[in-house]
Amino acid sequence: MDVVIIGAGQAGAWVARSLREAGHEGGITLLGREPHAPYERPPLTKAVLSGAEEHPPVLLGPQQCDALRVDFRPGVEAVGIDRTGHQVSCADGSAVRYDKLVLATGGRPRALSCPGADLPGVHALRTIEDCQAIARKLVPGNRLLIVGGGWIGLEIAATARKKQVEVMVLEAGPRLCARSLPPRFSAFLLDRHRREGVDVRLATTVASIEAGRQRALAVELPGGPQEFDAVVVGIGLALDTGLAEACGLEVRDGIVVDQAGRTSDPDIYAAGDVANQPNTWAGGRLRCESWANAQNQAIAVGKAIAGGEVAYDEIPWFWSDQYDLNLQVLGVPSNELEGTLRGSAEEGAFSVFQISEGRLRSVLSVNVPRDIKVAKRWLKQGTCPPPEVLADRTVRLDKL
Repeated sequence: MDVVIIGAGQAGAWVARSLREAGHEGGITLLGREPHAPYERPPLTKAVLSGAEEHPPVLLGPQQCDALRVDFRPGVEAVGIDRTGHQVSCADGSAVRYDKLVLATGGRPRALSCPGADLPGVHALRTIEDCQAIARKLVPGNRLLIVGGGWIGLEIAATARKKQVEVMVLEAGPRLCARSLPPRFSAFLLDRHRREGVDVRLATTVASIEAGRQRALAVELPGGPQEFDAVVVGIGLALDTGLAEACGLEVRDGIVVDQAGRTSDPDIYAAGDVANQPNTWAGGRLRCESWANAQNQAIAVGKAIAGGEVAYDEIPWFWSDQYDLNLQVLGVPSNELEGTLRGSAEEGAFSVFQISEGRLRSVLSVNVPRDIKVAKRWLKQGTCPPPEVLADRTVRLDKL
C-alpha cells in the first residue's frame, strides 16, 4: 500500500514518521511546496527571528528520510487529485499514484485588502524566507507596524522590542487574541505589551499603504499617515482547502474528518490546521491551529492508515512565549466564565480555572506550567477541586 502525503509541515512530517513506527511497509511519498526539509514553525516568531537560532528544528532531514524510506520531494506542489484513478498531479508535470492520501496542506497567511498591501516591505510570517526578510528589518531605531493582535503578531512584537525596534500593533477588534482568550487574559496581554513600549491600538485598521519619504512605507491610519520601515501582517490563516474542494471532499471550516482523520472519501485523510474533527472538549467539531494538535493528530492518522483502531480526541492545548511570559491554554476557554484565579497577575505568575457545573472546562496559565499538568488529569477524569481550594496557594494541587 502506497501513501502520499501532500504538505511537508508539522503534520505531514509526523504522518510519515507515525506510519513507519506503526509498522507500515509500503511506499511513503511526501510532497512539500517549500524547498526545505520539514521544520517546526513556532521558533520563526521567536528564537529564529531574534537571531538566537539560525534555523528552526528539522523534523525530517535527509538521513531520517533515508532511514524511514520516505520519498521526500521538496519544491513540488500538488495541483490536482483524481479520486477515481487514485492519482495526484503536480505542478512540475509529474503524477504520483496513491492507495491512501493525506492532506496536510495547512494554509497561507491572510493578506490585507487595502491599497498598497502588495508593496515591497509588507510581510507575512509563515516560512523561513519570511522570517529572514523580517529579521533584516529588526534594527534598533527602526519602526515596525504589525497588523493583527493575535498570537503571531504579539510574538513578533515581543521579539522586535527585544531588538530595540519601535513597534505599533493594530487590532481591528476590541481586544487582543479575542478568538482564543477570555477578556481577563486579553487585558493582561494588552497591559504587558504597553508596559514593554508597544503602541497597541484596538479597533483600528489600515486604510492604505504607499511608499514613504523618510522610511520605506507610509501607512494611512486614523489621525493621519505614519511611516514605518516594515509592515508585518498577522490577521489569520487562509486554509489551503482548494485541492479538497476541487475533488469533491466535504469542506466546512476546513476539511471534515472523523476521529481517525478520514475525510468523506475513505481513502483520503487530513491532519493539522486544515482538519475539522469531532472533539469532546469543544462540545462538537473543532479545527485547531496549534503545534501540539498538528503533531498528535498526525500521529493518530499514521496509526489509522497502518491499520490501528484510532479515535483521536485530545484536549486542545497551545502555548506562546512573549518576553519572560510562558502562556499556556488547556481546553476551550469561554468568554462567559470568569474563572477562579490562583496566583497574582501583578507578580506575573497565575492561572485561571474555568469551572462549569462542577467540572473543569479550561485552564489558562502564565508562568505556572505545573498547573496545566495537573489540570489535564482533572479534565480527563471529569473532576475538579472546589474553587476555594484552587485559589489557595498554600495547597499543592499535584497532591490532590
